[in-house]
Amino acid sequence: MSNLSENRINVVLAAADVTTINESINAILSKIPENTTLTDTQRNSYTAIDVSNKVFSEDVLTEARATGTGVLPPYIDLDALQNDLTIFNQLDAIESGLTNLLQRVKDAKRIAGHEAFGMANKAYKSYRDASDSGIANAKSGYDKLKVRFESQGKSGGRGLSPDLQ
Repeated sequence: MSNLSENRINVVLAAADVTTINESINAILSKIPENTTLTDTQRNSYTAIDVSNKVFSEDVLTEARATGTGVLPPYIDLDALQNDLTIFNQLDAIESGLTNLLQRVKDAKRIAGHEAFGMANKAYKSYRDASDSGIANAKSGYDKLKVRFESQGKSGGRGLSPDLQ
C-alpha cells in the first residue's frame, strides 16, 4: 500500500507536452525503413545477430574488401553488407536509448498507478467506515464502489480490498 504522505508523481503532463512526445515518436518511426515490420513467423525464423556473429560479419567485410577481388562471386554485394552492419549499429544504439526511455515510462506509470490505487483504496475504506457509522451519503457511495471487490470473495462480504482488511 502506498504511503499517503509520499506522492512521488503529483503532476500532469501538459497537453502540449503529450503532443510533442507523440510527434517525436512519430518522427522516429518515420525514419525507420518502412519494410522492416516482421510477422511472428519471420521474427522466429530470422537469425538474431549476437556479438560473435557481428564480429564475424565485420571480419568478413574487412577480409573481402582486402582480398575478395576474384574470390567472391559478383552477387556478393559488399556495399549492402556494409550498409546492413552500419544500420544495425545505428539501430542498436537507438534501441538502447529507447529501452531506457521505455523502462522509465513504465516505472513512472507503475508509480502513478500504485499511488492512485493506494489512495483510492484509502478513500474507499473511508466510505466503508462512514457507511458503517451511518454518515449521510456514505452508503450510496460505498454501495457503488464495493462492486469492485465483491467478486473477489476475500473480503468477508464487506467489499474491501484485501490490502485494507
